[in-house]
Amino acid sequence: MSLDARFRLERPSFSLDVDVSAAPGEVLAVLGPNGAGKSTLLGVLSGLLRPDSGTVRVGDRVVTDVEHGVFVPAHRRGVGLLAQQAMLFPHLTAVGNVAFGPRAQGVPRRAAEARARELLADVLPGAADSLAERKPSQMSGGQQQRVALARAIAPGPGLLLLDEPLAALDVDAAPAMRSLLRRMIRDGKQTAVLVTHSALDALVLADRVVVLAAGRVVEHGPTRAVLARPRSAFTARIAGLDLVPGVREGDGLRTVDGTLVSGLAGGESAAGDNVVAVFPPSAVSVFTDEPHGSPRNVVPVRLAAIEPHGDVVRLRAVPRSGGPDWVDGIAADVTPAAVADLAVEPGADLWFSVKATEVEIHLATT
Repeated sequence: MSLDARFRLERPSFSLDVDVSAAPGEVLAVLGPNGAGKSTLLGVLSGLLRPDSGTVRVGDRVVTDVEHGVFVPAHRRGVGLLAQQAMLFPHLTAVGNVAFGPRAQGVPRRAAEARARELLADVLPGAADSLAERKPSQMSGGQQQRVALARAIAPGPGLLLLDEPLAALDVDAAPAMRSLLRRMIRDGKQTAVLVTHSALDALVLADRVVVLAAGRVVEHGPTRAVLARPRSAFTARIAGLDLVPGVREGDGLRTVDGTLVSGLAGGESAAGDNVVAVFPPSAVSVFTDEPHGSPRNVVPVRLAAIEPHGDVVRLRAVPRSGGPDWVDGIAADVTPAAVADLAVEPGADLWFSVKATEVEIHLATT
């Protein structure tokens, strides 16, 4: 089923004003920093929260319409929820948990349990028979989350809400659960809204992305396009990119402190527009002395942290005394050998350098 939600919710210190939609069978990822409104959005979609104005439509059914007094309660919306914690009924077996939704819809016990066992076979391949009669306390965290997924899907929801479903899993269980989610959602042509802090989850599971900040949608579009061309600091961070804000000047930008960052600007922005410079940490070179030579952007930084990052080492910067503030959080990825050659520790003064050809200039979010 499709989703069309346009509403506003007011709180004393926070407001959420959004317009989001998803086509039938589409997965929409919702990204944003803590406090951006992601959980509040899911609360309104699920029927756990009432907005102050606006509408929510799931398929052809209006489930919320404030102006006309329509508010379908959560248990009658046809919406499924999979959260960080499995939240299974502790007194029920795996079969009982998964059969609960269909039973609540009036499906006869035998048919509901048959549906439950079918789904358990999908989410627990090779282990469904041995786990079917176990209660949650007798299962691992990953097994519980798989049963919770089956329970969320069992009633055949028109909309599936996924609230950071992999966040509580360990590093060994998360990849398998991610693959399972992708298969179950795609095979079932399930419309879903996924709240996540993970760029990988968004890339693997979602067709489109919206980015929330302070209760507003600040970026939206196809997943790969948004993560490849971030317009906000949060999106750049989860995409693993460096971002510098400023005002378009020539083919680059001028930062608030007057630094000129050279780059490659497309036709989407013009002189004077608010823009961002985006580049990967792998494009940043690191020096102990100020470099000179080919056209490049060079900035003084102080080394804040040295972090393992896959096959490379990530060096994170903070402003040096008297240096520009916008370098805070900028990262450089270098080889372990390069770190050894630099022979530096956190607190050292360095120079970060990136060639203009590695820097893309995009319109900033408003």
